[in-house]
Parts: sequence; structure tokens; C-alpha cells
Amino acid sequence: MNTKQKSILMGAILGAALGAAGGFLFTRGLELPREGQKSEGLSMGSLPPGQVVALLIAIMGVLRGIAELGERAQT
Repeated sequence: MNTKQKSILMGAILGAALGAAGGFLFTRGLELPREGQKSEGLSMGSLPPGQVVALLIAIMGVLRGIAELGERAQT
């Protein structure tokens, strides 16, 4: 297995682990009852689109940083 294959495999494993942890934390936050509200189960309908866009921009920033690390490793 060459270096490129190893790095892709490691990225896939880390990405899956971080995705699972993020999903767990997200659903745990949905399950916590808020003051003055009844717990109605899991619902993603209350997510403001602005927060979703901000999260996607942050993820793209992290991916850009990872790509820059790869470029710097070449020099």
C-alpha cells in the first residue's frame, strides 16, 4: 500500500469517526429538554438555514486547511 492509499484510508476512517461523533452529539442535543418546552422527539425542522450554511462554510475551511497542509508537506 503506497502513501496516497494510506492517507486516503486514514482520512476515511477519521472522517467516519468524526461524523459519527458529530451525529451523536447533534442527536443528544435534540433529546435534551429545553426550559418551558415539551420534548417532542427528534426534529430537524427547527434548524435555521443560516446556521446550516455557517456550519458548511466552517467545514469547507477545515478541508481547505487540510489541503494546505498537504501542499506545505511537499516543500
